Amino acid sequence: YGLIEEEKQIEEFLVGQPKELHDVLKPYRLLYRQNDEFSGTVSPSVLNELYSYLQTWETNELDLIKSNLSDENMNEMIRINNRVTMFFNEEIPLQVFSNVVSFNDKDLPEASFTRLILDWSTVETNNQLELLFLNTEKRVLFRGYTNLRNTEKFLAEVIRPAEDYSPYVEVERDSLRSLYVPQNPIQSTRYTYLVEYINESLFKTIVFTNPKIVKPNVESEQSVRYTDSTSFMTVDTKNRILNYVYPPAESITPIPSYKLLIDSFNYINDHGGFTEDFRFSSMNIDKHKIEYRLFLHGLPVNSDRTSTRIETTWGENRIFRYRRPFYSLATATEVNREREQKELVSGEEVIEYIRNSKDYSFKDIDEIVVGYSFTQNEAFILEPSWFAISNNE
Repeated sequence: YGLIEEEKQIEEFLVGQPKELHDVLKPYRLLYRQNDEFSGTVSPSVLNELYSYLQTWETNELDLIKSNLSDENMNEMIRINNRVTMFFNEEIPLQVFSNVVSFNDKDLPEASFTRLILDWSTVETNNQLELLFLNTEKRVLFRGYTNLRNTEKFLAEVIRPAEDYSPYVEVERDSLRSLYVPQNPIQSTRYTYLVEYINESLFKTIVFTNPKIVKPNVESEQSVRYTDSTSFMTVDTKNRILNYVYPPAESITPIPSYKLLIDSFNYINDHGGFTEDFRFSSMNIDKHKIEYRLFLHGLPVNSDRTSTRIETTWGENRIFRYRRPFYSLATATEVNREREQKELVSGEEVIEYIRNSKDYSFKDIDEIVVGYSFTQNEAFILEPSWFAISNNE
């Protein structure tokens, strides 16, 4: 008999700290309606405070309430007093969101939502909060209830502070969903950071099954291609983007949305790949593709030069494509002397500009938000700007 050697411990490679699923399932805006007025915020601290409550709730009596909702029906739901609406970029499967809010019904329907509306109109009389899961794309509404353990604390910490948030206005459109924009000019900050990069060789160790046989090939001044016998990883050293592909895994077999999202999250999170505030922003069921968008100080980051999204395409029981940036804002050093204040015009002025512009079709715009325009040279420059979004672009 031979001696069985003690099993070697598998070395774990991380590019960042693992996160919880709720960290990437966050909305891009909170919109409050009370006293016939809107107020809103994108503050991460406010959002985290609300999420700390969500994680303690159990939702009861989840039922399908309405289908075939009109745009005006959906606008009116957000317009009702004593409600706060959470705006998400993409449909969130209920089975996935059960990691944030517990449901007493363990057999959840294969449904999803893009708006979560909390109605606190009766909470002071019965401690009960109404949760409305609205899908603006499929035009369906599910409703559930949760009982608050401490109503006064919830009102004091989540609802009443909204009186001091930025006033918002509703921009109504004929036979379309409304847009919601800040009423006043926005005080914002232009940031400059010294560049920090994640070592590309660390990703080589993570994505390849056997990194020891991987060979690099310099294709150009800014492109290196790593290959083994079955897969490859292309690295854009100028724009700091890597793209890994495992061709044998390509598949068109249908995957349920909740499984697609969970598998994508687990793959990235297992190596600490959510290095910044990345939030789930897009899903293409047919192509098995999931995207997570970079946020900074509660605002989305966009760039024409580099990538500000992590993208995964799932294959046959494993990753097929993995595309992402490998710079790091989390560890970057801010150049304080380059920080400068900037005032952006109000949302109403932006709306007026777009209405009168020949370059935009107002009816085709899905959302108007403030974000950062991201450029890089020796440093990262994040310029606050207005963005009009159509078809997730």
